[in-house]
This record gives sequence, C-alpha cells and structure tokens, in this order.
Amino acid sequence: MALALLAIGLSVGNKIHQADLRITILSDALGREDRLDQAQRRLRQDVGRLTRGAEQGVKVPDARWKELHEQIAQFERESLQGGQSHNRLETGSAAVQKERQAAAVFATASDQLIETSRLRPSGIKADMPRFLGALTSLELSRSQARQELTTAIWNAADKNRRESRRDIISVLLGGLGIVAIIFSMAIWLRRRLVLPITVMAARLRDFRVGESDGAVPGLERDDELGDLARGLYEYRSAVESRRSAERRAEFLANHDMLTGLANRLLFENRLAHELARSVRTGDVVAVFAIDLDAFKAINDRMGHSGGDQVLKRTARLLSSCVRGDDVVARIGGDEFAVIQVARSQPEAAEALISRIFKMAAAPSDETVAIKMSIGAALSEPGQTGDELHELADRALYRAKADGKNTARIYNKDLRDEERRRVRLARDLEDGISANEFRLAFQPIADAVSLEIVAYEALLRWHHPSLGEIPPDIFIPIAESSGLIDAIGSWMIDHALCAASTWAPKVSLAVNLSPIQFRSVGLATEIYDGALRWGVAFDRLELEVTESATLLGFQRDNVLTTLRALRECGAKVVMDDFGTGHSSLSNLKEFTFDKIKIDRSFVATMHNNASSSSIVKATIGLGKSLGLIIVAEGVETEEQLSVLQQWGCDQVQGFLIGKPSDLRSMAGAEAVN
Repeated sequence: MALALLAIGLSVGNKIHQADLRITILSDALGREDRLDQAQRRLRQDVGRLTRGAEQGVKVPDARWKELHEQIAQFERESLQGGQSHNRLETGSAAVQKERQAAAVFATASDQLIETSRLRPSGIKADMPRFLGALTSLELSRSQARQELTTAIWNAADKNRRESRRDIISVLLGGLGIVAIIFSMAIWLRRRLVLPITVMAARLRDFRVGESDGAVPGLERDDELGDLARGLYEYRSAVESRRSAERRAEFLANHDMLTGLANRLLFENRLAHELARSVRTGDVVAVFAIDLDAFKAINDRMGHSGGDQVLKRTARLLSSCVRGDDVVARIGGDEFAVIQVARSQPEAAEALISRIFKMAAAPSDETVAIKMSIGAALSEPGQTGDELHELADRALYRAKADGKNTARIYNKDLRDEERRRVRLARDLEDGISANEFRLAFQPIADAVSLEIVAYEALLRWHHPSLGEIPPDIFIPIAESSGLIDAIGSWMIDHALCAASTWAPKVSLAVNLSPIQFRSVGLATEIYDGALRWGVAFDRLELEVTESATLLGFQRDNVLTTLRALRECGAKVVMDDFGTGHSSLSNLKEFTFDKIKIDRSFVATMHNNASSSSIVKATIGLGKSLGLIIVAEGVETEEQLSVLQQWGCDQVQGFLIGKPSDLRSMAGAEAVN
C-alpha cells in the first residue's frame, strides 16, 4: 500500500513537471516568434532604404547587395527552424505552416525586389506591390501563429490546474481505498481463521467417500488445522483417483482412443447380446460394415494427422445418423460398423443408409469429402455375430466392386451371386488348360479415311455349362483370385501371334489389368513375346485404365513399367479417359501416346451438353498435347460426322466393326 501511495505521488509530480515543461517550451516558441518579427522588421527597413536609394540613383556597393541577400537567406532559415520547433509541440500546425509559406514567399519577393533595384531600378515600382503583399501576408500569419501559441500556453496552464486537482482527488481516494483494504482484511481474517475451522468440522462429520464434493478449507495452512485438512483431502483424492482410473481403464478396454466409439470387443459383445435378445423380442438385428473409400490416398496426401481428422469426422457423422440405442464402432483402420435393432427391416436399414449418404453429401467447409461404401446384413434365426458380420462384409465388398460410395444389403440375390462368383473363380483355374478362352478383335479406324489402323484384342470366355461370361464379370474375379497374371500372359501371347500375320502397318491394342503391374517382369514378358512372334514393338498399343495409375504404393512401379515399355517403342494409351479421379494429373506425370474417350460420353454427346463439351474439350486437349484421340462406342453416322468435324483422329465402335475372331473378320484382305 505504501508503494502504491509512493507511485501515485511520483505520477502526480511527473505530470506537473511535464505540464511545466510544455508551458516553458511554448513560451520559448512565443519568444522565438518575437525575435523573428524583429528580424523581419529590420529586413523590411533595410530593403526599404536600399530600394529608395536605388530609385534616387544612389550608388550602392555590391558588397551591400550581397550582405542584404545573405540577410534574407538567414531570415528564411530561421523561419523554417521556428516552424519545425512548433511542429514538435504539435500545436498551431496549420498557422505555423502558413507562416513558413508566407516567410518563404516574403524572402523570394525581397530577393526579387533587391535584384530589380540593383539591375533595373525603374522596375522597383512594378515589383513593390508583390513585396508589400508578401509582407502583409507574413505579418498576418505571424500574428495568427502568435495568437495560437498564446492560446496553447493558456490551455496548458488550465489543463495543469485541472489535472492537479484530479490527482489530489486520486490521492484522497487512494487513502480511502487503503482504509477499505484494511477493513476487508479484517473480514478476510475472520473467514480465513474462523470459518475454515467450522467448515472443516462439518466435513469431518458428514464426509462420505464418493458422496461429498465440497472443497476442504485450510489446505495451504502450516499449522495443525492445515495438516488435518491435507490429510482429509489426500484421502478423498486417493479414493477418487482409483475410481477414475477404473472407469478410464474400463472405457479404454471397450472404446477406440481416437474416435471415442465402441471398439471391436464392445461391438462383438453388444452384437451377441442383441442377437440373444432378438430371439425373445422378435426384432431383427442389422449389422452395417462401413469402409472409407480411398482412405490411403487421403493419408498419403494429408499425412496421418489429416487422416485422423477424417476418421473423427466420420465417427461424428455416423453417430449423428443413428438412434440413441444403436451402436457405432470403429473396428480398425478406416473400418466402421453399426448395430441397429428394429422390427421393420429392411426399411430401417435402408433409412439409415439414406441418412448417412445424405449427411456425407451435405455442403461442408472441409477440404476432403467423406465417401464410403456400406454393406449391410439382416439377422436370421440361429446366426452368430461372426456370421452376421461376415455377411455384412460380403455386401461391403460387393458395394466396392460396384463403384464405391454406394451401399448393398445382403439378400438372396447377393447370396446367389456370391455362389456363382465362387464357382466361376474355381472354373477359371481350368479355363486356360481347357481352351475355353478366345480372342476377338475390334477394328480401330482413321476418322477421316476410315482405313483400319489397328485392332484391339478383347478376351472372351465360353464356359462349358454357363455359356458366354461377360468380361466385366470374370475379369474382376480373375483379379481378386490371383489368376489375372496367367490369363493376361495367355492373352498377350495369342494376340501377338495373331498380329504377326497382319500387315506391318496395322497395330495391335492390348488391355492391361492394373493388377498385372504388380509383376516386375511385365515389360520383359511383353518385349520377349514381341520378339518371339516377330511383331515390331512400335506396332503395340498397350491400353491402361486410369485406375492402373492409382494403385497407391504401387504407383511408382506402374509408371516405371510404362516408361520401360515406351522406351522399347510401344505406345501407351490411356483407356476410358475422363471416368477416373485424376485424369489431368496422370497426363502431367506420364506422357501418353493416345487417349481413348470413354464410350459413355460418345453415346450421350448429342443429347447431353456436358458430354458434348467433354468430348470436344478432350479432342482439343489431345491436339494441344500432341496426342492421338480415339473415340470409343461410335455407332451412328451422325456421331462419326460430329467427331470428324471436331477433329477426332481415330474412331472405334460398331459402326466401324464389331468384335470378331480372325476367321470371320470383315475385310480380312485388308490385313492379310
């Protein structure tokens, strides 16, 4: 408190000193104005005497003229210095600026009048009005500046008086504050000594572990009461810490640390409980297997911290879509699961799927959109939790196979399809040895001359009992079962064999599966096959879909294989351009020789403005990059005509020719 009073006194003294200093500076400035006024009067008199003498023909020495010029310059310098001093005071800035300008004008007018008097006395009368006007303006501005300085001195003195009065009042209030502090201290001591003893006694009487949340007073004391308070507090803290640790351990044992959702253990326990309860209630248990699409790409692009944020957002999204008694769990990685119990199924499951996709598609400020695939399965009598979860996983795999960011519910159709896929996977193993595969070739023609420039080899499988199996059915099965390498090798070898009988100017286009790029010897295999069948490497066109360049950690292997094939002379073609996720990025990272526009754009370009724009823009892009553009799915003369007008290089489709084997290929003479 003494230091506070001392600080207030020093502050008051400092303010008085500053006010006195300001008044002193203002007084000095006013004195300077007086000196400048006297200098101006002397200068005016000297100029007047010399000009009158010059008019009367009196000879004035050059030294006198020079002396007068120096006197004028000295006056101007002093005027400028005085103005700078006033600016430092931050007062009268407008008047001072006007005075400085008037002084400069007066000095200039004086110099001009002196020169006229020295060189041409007859012109004195003409210059005199200008000189007198500058003199009058200077005297007026100086008078205004002096008036403002006087006003500033009075204002400073008045301000000093008011501040001194206020400071005295502040000191008095400070004294009253000290009195109030002393009174408050007396109250504080009562609370500090008397009340803690009373409250501590009450705590000792009614303390029950886990029931009393009241604060224990006196913990900071050094006497016996402080020891008692600390002992009471430590006892209660130890019990509460143990219970908190038990609750935390139980939570961590059943929940995911990152998202706070139920973990696999709690999910399995709840699923088993709900299945057992549904036997009594008649409810149907639905299990949803949820997997984020392209999560590894998100991790690669944004790092693990960014991936963790996406997982947390997904957890919040799923939790906001389910009911209070549903269970949302994170099974591991980017895999989530939901347990839903309802009597009306599959309606409730379909409604939940709809809510999830609607919430995921809602506008957001986040840079990464959440896209997921969902598989759902509904419980049947006698099913275990593992069996139900397995069915949901199968539905999830089907959703991913159908293009991702979609959902499938496991039902009879999906079960039959699963059985058929298992059968086809088993029969594929014998397909090559049983000679069930064959190749069909579809021509690719020059868009202008319609001359055949290449044939695309297309794989066909004739199942002995099921008949023709479409490639979009058996190729994914071959890829997932690991048979694609053997089938791909068979296709490359037989396609090269067929191409060896064609005219040298006709190229061979072969599709490569993305899975084939996992083999480090793919480029060598193609190169050796071309040498074995005598097919020039520059006749090969190897078509890769955009998904082949999106294999995550395999991406570098893919690009290395493509570069090796291109260095040998083969052409690399991007198939189905525009249907992937990073078409332009792929064009930047690898130099393709051709781009094939997907048939979906060509088919709708006449009745869909977007498709038309995409086709036209792709053709323009190819020309600017020096790439050959091939349009797939050309089936009408109208489509061909438009593509010719837009400058498309090559066309392929039923209008040019349907896929066929060599023996039935139309126009065989063109290739023999």
